[in-house]
This record gives sequence, structure tokens and C-alpha cells, in this order.
Amino acid sequence: MYKLIISILLGVFSSFTFFGEGDVTLTPNIPKEVKAGSEFTVEITIHKGDIDGFARFQQDLPVGFKAVEKKSANGEFVFENQKVKLQWMKLPFEKDIKISYTVQVGTTVKGEFNLTGKFSYIANNVVSSAELEAVTINVVGGDMASSDYEIKNSYKYQNVSLKNIDCIRQKPYLNENNEVIVNLLINKGDIDKFGKIQEQVPVGYNAISIKSKNSIFTFKNHIVKFMWMNMPSSPQFTVSYKLVPINGIPDQAFLIAGTFSYAENERTKIIDIAERNIDVSKFDTEKLVAEVKPQQTETQETKTEEVVKETTEQTQTELLAENKEEKTQVEPEKETKQEIRNEQKQTEKTVTQKVTKEPQVTSVPTPEQGVTYRVQIAAGHKLVKSSYFKKFNITDNVQTEIHQGWHKYTVGEFVKYKEARNYRIYIWNNTPINDAFVSAYNNGQRITVQEALMIANQKWYQ
Repeated sequence: MYKLIISILLGVFSSFTFFGEGDVTLTPNIPKEVKAGSEFTVEITIHKGDIDGFARFQQDLPVGFKAVEKKSANGEFVFENQKVKLQWMKLPFEKDIKISYTVQVGTTVKGEFNLTGKFSYIANNVVSSAELEAVTINVVGGDMASSDYEIKNSYKYQNVSLKNIDCIRQKPYLNENNEVIVNLLINKGDIDKFGKIQEQVPVGYNAISIKSKNSIFTFKNHIVKFMWMNMPSSPQFTVSYKLVPINGIPDQAFLIAGTFSYAENERTKIIDIAERNIDVSKFDTEKLVAEVKPQQTETQETKTEEVVKETTEQTQTELLAENKEEKTQVEPEKETKQEIRNEQKQTEKTVTQKVTKEPQVTSVPTPEQGVTYRVQIAAGHKLVKSSYFKKFNITDNVQTEIHQGWHKYTVGEFVKYKEARNYRIYIWNNTPINDAFVSAYNNGQRITVQEALMIANQKWYQ
């Protein structure tokens, strides 16, 4: 009898352990069959519990597949070398988070493919991971007519891809009155009937239309809407609005989420609006480049089917290194003390030669090409006035970006990490800001310093 009771209690405790705080699982929502030349959505629910630190989700896609961000749960989305990678410096507080992205399938791809994935995270300074159980997806022959339509209407603008029907948001920025400017670029193709843009904006702002493109603009209950009974004739156009603080700048996370709805074949379709680091304030159709995808030969198609996915296993050391701002696996280049002193003097000389004027945080972010570095000097939920950094002896123009719900302020722009490191030291030595650090970007998107060094084939300097 006692043995029976003990067994039952052990079973109860075992069940609690299985569903406990440390148990992280992944639930996929992926179709079993798709057509070549079409696209589908991958949705992953991450049951993370109370884990809230650094984390990364990674998935390898077969050749012929291309991923485009939809919902990143405030993570940094990257797709390169057939790898989908979502990275968080700090996970959202919700116990369950959903991520999703659109996968575009090449017109000549066919056969069965296994999609797996891995979620790596740090808990109690230990790297752990949860594996995504393999999902088999079957790609069957598609409709070439629809593929032709996609090819004809696919574009690139400032190195950002636009699907045949798409809507993207330029990263919001501040004007000289500390108002947030929001610009949207719409690629509507041949659609000429109903269309609607709807965006939910943070509490504490009033939305005012700047450019509506003959739409009906409304703002109610924190919802911005642009509505058309008949879409504009131009295949591509922009609309914009500004957010004006009502009672001072709200001290809260700044997040915008939106959708673009349109009527096609008497049905309403909805797509998510993605945010990109482009400048559409002065949209120039001449810079819009049509993407024509070359047809693969039968030999190439066969090679596509036979591709074996190469999985990259990351060691605990690698992941822990990326959780720290500048620690990488790259050996630091050795410098003599004299070299460092000379470089610091050169940096100080360069800085003093700049025009000393009140720093600004109002310029439109310029799209960047390739890997660049900046020095981050502050971050906060509340927007600050342009004169704020003057009291910290900051003489350079201050760029602001809205990232993961924070307003992040950076100075300088460098193509070499070593130059950014030197400027960071200058900030430490000449201002009260002693916790400034180097931030890295690839084509305007934030990445880790380690990733930037690897992409640019540069060395790390302590």
C-alpha cells in the first residue's frame, strides 16, 4: 500500500517536472503540400515559460526556398545562406511567443523536403536548446501563369525585395518637433478596387495624415486607417502619417503593427506590413528594379532535389559569446600601447575638427549598404528632445532608431570595427557616458558584432 502511494506521488512529481519552468517546446504550423512558384507561411509557437534572456531560433531551408519576415516577436530576422535566423538579446515577457515568415518556392522546385529547426537560449548562464520536430513538406508542380505574374511584378527598392503585392513600413523616425514620422510603400500590382492599410500605434499619440493618396484617413482607438474604394492607378505609391505626443512623450515601448487588405477575385486578402530600413520619404520609381528570376535547367532542378542540408551546430561558447556585446571567437589583433595612443589622438583630432553644434536626433535614417558600425550611447522607452545630449558633451549628430520597442541613440558611422572601437573609447574618455558600446548593422539591420566581423572578414579589437 505504501509502495503504491509513493509510486503515485513520484508520478505526480514527474509530471510537474516535465511541464516545469525549464521545459521549452516548439509547435510548428506548416502546410504539408505547396505548389512550386507559390508561397506559404511558416508559423512557430515557442513555449518558453519564464526564460527572458538571450535566445536564437534557426532553421535551414532547401535551395530554391526564400524566407521573408512576417512576425518576429521583436527579434532580429535574417535570411542568408539558406538559413532563417531570429535572434533576441532579450526575449519578450510572454510565456508563449509566435514567430512567422513567408517562404517563397522557386518555380522548378519539386519533391519532398524535411523542415527542422532549433531554438537555443541561455538560462542560469547555461546554453540549452529545444529541437523542432521534422515536418515533411511536398512541393508539387505549380501554375506557370501565376509564376509569370510573380516574376513580372517583383521588385527591389534600395536593396529591399517587394513581392508582387506588398506593403512595407520605413523605420519610423523623429522630425525637428519630436514627432514620429511613419512612411509606407505599397506595391499593389494590377489591383484597382478596395484597399485598406490599418496600423495599431502606441497609446499616448495622436495620428495626423501627411500624405493619403486620395484615401479616407481615420484615427480612432489607437488605430490608423487609410481606405480606398478604388486603389490609385500607380502600381507603386507611398502614404505617410505622423504621431504627435498628446501629454508629453510617453514612457513606454514604441511598437507599431499593421496589415494591408485588398480585394482580389471578389475575395479580401490580408498581408502583414513589414518594417524595413529604407527611405521612402522621397520615393523614386526610377530606383525600382524589376527582379527577373532565371529559369533553372533540368540539371539544376535535379541538383536542387539532391541538396543535403548542412546543419551548423553551435557550441555553448559561441552562443554565450554572442550574448555579450563585443566578445567574439575571433582572436583580438595585438596592438602596442603606442599604436593605441596614436589612434586615440587621431580620433580626438578628427572629432574636434567637426562643427560643434547642438546634436540632432531628427534626420531621416539613410539606408546603409553592407556592414557598418555605430556607437550606442543611450536607450529608453521615452523619446528625448534634440537638445538632450548637449549636456553630455556630445557634439556629433545623434541617430535614433526604434528597435525592439526601445528608442536607441547612436553616434558615428564606420565601415571598420576598429574605427568604431576607437570612437567608443573617445566617448568614454571625453563624456560622462561610460557605458557606450559598439553596435553593428548589415544593410541597415541590427546584427551582433560577431556576425558583422564574420561577414566583413574583420578582426576584433579589445
